[in-house]
Amino acid sequence: MVTKDELKREVDKLPDSLLDEVYILLKNILRQEKTNKGSTYEGWDAWKKNLEQFSQDFMNSRNQPSQQSRESFD
Repeated sequence: MVTKDELKREVDKLPDSLLDEVYILLKNILRQEKTNKGSTYEGWDAWKKNLEQFSQDFMNSRNQPSQQSRESFD
């Protein structure tokens, strides 16, 4: 869990041009939490369940394979 102080330090690092976006994002999250209060948030539950599908070697290194070059269909 992130503390208020940690969150404040991160927000303080943001350029002023992003502050409005962060404010709107946080308001939306708060509104969503109030709506889902008393029930489990299904999005996080699904995300956690999907983590179990990754192989242990991927979870240890969390490296993705290199990007493949694909032929053009032009």
